[in-house]
Amino acid sequence: MKDRRKVRAGLAAAAALCAVAAAPGTSLADGAAGARAYETHGTRISGSGGDAGAPSLAVGRTYVDSVGPGEKRYYGVTLDTKSAAYVSAVAAPRPGAEVTSYRDGVKVTLESPDGGICGTASPKIETSGVAYPLADYASRQINSGPASCHQAGRYVVTVERQDGSPDPDRWPVELRLMVEPPVKGGATGAAPEGSSSSPSPEAPDGTALPRPGGRGFTDAPTLGTGVWSDQITPGETHFYRVPVDWGQRLSAVAELSADGKDQSTRLLDRALALHAYNPARGLAKRGTPAAQDGESPRTQVATAPVAYGNRYANTGSTVRAMSFSGGYFLAVTLNPPQVAPHLNSPVPVVLRVRVAGDARGGPTYDKDPVKAGFGLTAADRRAAKRHPLAAEGDRMGRSGSGADSKDALRVVGYAGIGTGTVLVLGLGAWTLTARRQASARQRYGPPPAW
Repeated sequence: MKDRRKVRAGLAAAAALCAVAAAPGTSLADGAAGARAYETHGTRISGSGGDAGAPSLAVGRTYVDSVGPGEKRYYGVTLDTKSAAYVSAVAAPRPGAEVTSYRDGVKVTLESPDGGICGTASPKIETSGVAYPLADYASRQINSGPASCHQAGRYVVTVERQDGSPDPDRWPVELRLMVEPPVKGGATGAAPEGSSSSPSPEAPDGTALPRPGGRGFTDAPTLGTGVWSDQITPGETHFYRVPVDWGQRLSAVAELSADGKDQSTRLLDRALALHAYNPARGLAKRGTPAAQDGESPRTQVATAPVAYGNRYANTGSTVRAMSFSGGYFLAVTLNPPQVAPHLNSPVPVVLRVRVAGDARGGPTYDKDPVKAGFGLTAADRRAAKRHPLAAEGDRMGRSGSGADSKDALRVVGYAGIGTGTVLVLGLGAWTLTARRQASARQRYGPPPAW
């Protein structure tokens, strides 16, 4: 299968080179010039500077605020004694902003009425010079954590941005409170299942269908198992929603087209970042570079199977994040410092998605989880079954119902993307330019988490 992908990558590269030769006036990219920013959606709100007077966040609604360097914003949420709660924050520095790895970031905290820490998360920039949306949540679980976090009342949410950032701009922040209904009969006693460290399912093969990504969580298009194509400008992050049911796991590979015969594609092996998020916008897994010499530059991610008991896992947040079924998210970022010397304007990216494993029944909630933003609709399950052009016999990603392929997702292509999509500088010029500049410029390769 890898050999077939290399052949197709080489053909795609040749087609792109021909398209570039016919396109006059191309020039080198300038950082993240032309990249679209994260698009926030929601009700405008202004967090306070302390507990007193903090505005309230309503369940199921999305809010938009902003936060400056060293600033801490306060909000209030009202919780009962029975439901798990998740307060997410998406902080979105502009593409091309001057940011520093593992220093620039935000911290979201959920405190009980008595001041106890119920949950916290601190997403940070993973690569200097690469500004992208930072998302995660602070949660309250009923059957774990401090006793003070199990009471009903008004809780305090804070979003704090680190001080000393080289980027002086205020960052837009998207806030959302989601409350998961309690399970009938109380705690299920379910144990954690699976591990995110098990071998990744094989990436699907087949014809890539055009599917433009969204500019945020709100407008992310729904994808199922299959091969999809998009165009991403250096510095942009595109979002995609993937339905994942109980017992299933999500894996994905984001890759750039490259000539499989060229042995220096490793110079671009970290040009892409890939992150997976759960339905409550909690970080589920960071992608890792996966290309070998001579292969298309690509990054992959694979999660643990979805199980209710995962929320009680002691093995780390990557397993705890896989605690409910629903629409998971993939976020693909194109690294501007690494790509800019080689390309400008939109770059073709292929996304290979697989929802592996048979779906099964989950816990019985005492209220409709779909209305609360969890779980899957019938349309979600149809979309998740398989890519309409997947190879015959590829049944991974189907639900346990074994429904016929006529229920597969119908995808409508969009204008302007197809075979031979223009690369501003030929893909062959990537590696030539990289060789000439490797010793003269600082390498912006990210740490292993990128």
